Amino acid sequence: MRDYYAPIILLLAFTGVIFLYNYYVKIRNERILRAEIIKNFGKIHSKKYKGKIDGIYKRLGGNVSEITAADLNFDKIIEKMNHNMTRLGLEYFYYRLRDLILDESKLLKIQKNLKANEDKEDQLLEMQFQLGKIGFFKEDVLNLLEEEVKVKRELEIEAMIFSFTALYILILFILLKAQAILFIFALLGINIYIYKKFNSITLGKLESLVRLKNILFVAESLTKNKNKVFTEELQELENILKDLGPLKRTLRSFGFLTGNAEMDFAETYKNVLFLSEARRFSKAQKYFKKYGEEIHRLYYLIGKIDCEIGIISITKAYKTNFADFGEKISGKNLYNPLLKDPVPNDLDLEKSIILTGSNASGKSTYLRTIGINTAFALSFGVFFGERLEIKPMKLRSAIDISDSIMENLSYFMAESKAIGEMIGDGEEKMILLDEIFRGTNTIDRIASATATLKYLARNNHVVAATHDIELTILLKDFYKNMHFEEKIEEGDIKFDYLLKKGPATSRNAIAILDNLNYPREIIKEARALSKDLEER
Repeated sequence: MRDYYAPIILLLAFTGVIFLYNYYVKIRNERILRAEIIKNFGKIHSKKYKGKIDGIYKRLGGNVSEITAADLNFDKIIEKMNHNMTRLGLEYFYYRLRDLILDESKLLKIQKNLKANEDKEDQLLEMQFQLGKIGFFKEDVLNLLEEEVKVKRELEIEAMIFSFTALYILILFILLKAQAILFIFALLGINIYIYKKFNSITLGKLESLVRLKNILFVAESLTKNKNKVFTEELQELENILKDLGPLKRTLRSFGFLTGNAEMDFAETYKNVLFLSEARRFSKAQKYFKKYGEEIHRLYYLIGKIDCEIGIISITKAYKTNFADFGEKISGKNLYNPLLKDPVPNDLDLEKSIILTGSNASGKSTYLRTIGINTAFALSFGVFFGERLEIKPMKLRSAIDISDSIMENLSYFMAESKAIGEMIGDGEEKMILLDEIFRGTNTIDRIASATATLKYLARNNHVVAATHDIELTILLKDFYKNMHFEEKIEEGDIKFDYLLKKGPATSRNAIAILDNLNYPREIIKEARALSKDLEER
């Protein structure tokens, strides 16, 4: 008898061990997750994630261009300041940076919510723990709603028949005993084939369905906690979940995928054995058209909650302040949070600025400091510094558009096109420019830059960095002059990165060549020519 029943006992034991181990890993990982949340909240850190994060932005769009997003290092912000617990939160974070809020009342409401919730740390940590069960995943779940997949009726029938494989195995052991082994392997092979076939036909959407189920049930757990934070969003989630009742019931038999290989192994094993996801895929699809709008909104709301908790964590980690919204644009001790040891500087854009200074003195960093603080202020109402008053307006830049060369445009053409779009947009904007028209000859550059900057300053707030000292004279009635400078001490160039009034009076290009040990003949002739040109 022992010989006959040993295989079935072994199979049942194997299955039991898998699920017990899965339970152990689940408890262990939840404990690790809680400890990680407590350790990181309000501290400088970032969750690493590689993959596309434009899901929400791709569907809703935004008012910040690709060039400006690249100029202001949004990719590095996402990489180094990810305090979110889910892909949804990271997507919302990116979307919000790419779609600045130009309505003062909405910005004040965001600030009010952040202020109301920032001291409720225990509740925020509990919500982060729930959100952590969604985690980060590669699938674009929203594609489920937009790309219908046709599954052959024959495959659906096969999935239905072989969803009882566990029962068939039990019957085979009872009837055939030891001889059942070959049939059992054949049955498991058929289930694996059907499971893979479904995954192949649906292009991985079975896993996306599992993610969607996870999102729905985490949303439900958030509403049940009755937290006194994000009450408006949670009430809307609760209403949406009532509408999505039929879809929730369809997905109830689906498991949870966490992205953790240990935990997901047992879920995949269950999927192969019972084919529950494959059986319910077509039924679930029927609800996507019916509830597409509600699912999109639920996805957005969870991303918003996750992101705004992350922003509260960022405000504590970086000791940010709340921006003031008015008619002026001014700031005190603004800094770039991406830099290890940033030097704070002030901002006064009562009049547009021509920014001069030698190489590596801090001009481009200052432009990015202004841009990043503007983006955060008009996305989340916070900024990095001591004080900032900002007027809600669009943000445009042309700081480093070298990637446009890949589109078969010369540097000058790419830059001219970008600035031309700023001119064409008649709305009031903040504009950040670095070395305007650098890709053309000196005479045309200065002439074109003078006329263009004069035009842009009429209705916009411009900060333009340049090496062309001539612009400081030609535009003195339209722009105020500010500069960065360096000191040369014992042959070494040193920068303090502090913004100063007036145009730059020093240059360091020849000194840099000298430090790099260029031949003395070159250095001597260059200095002589420089002096001669200066005198002329």
